[in-house]
Amino acid sequence: MVKEVSCINAGFEDCAFLIRSENEDEIVEFVRRHAERVHDTSTSRDHIEKIMVDV
Repeated sequence: MVKEVSCINAGFEDCAFLIRSENEDEIVEFVRRHAERVHDTSTSRDHIEKIMVDV
């Protein structure tokens, strides 16, 4: 099943970042990288899984 994470769903309403994939590990890796590089923050796998939605 395809999952999605977006910065808007994470509370960063001014950021258009969005990732969709069937691979949850891939989503977690890309979201962590994006959070560090763009938002200068870190995030846990648990938090990412909480904002991940089925599409």
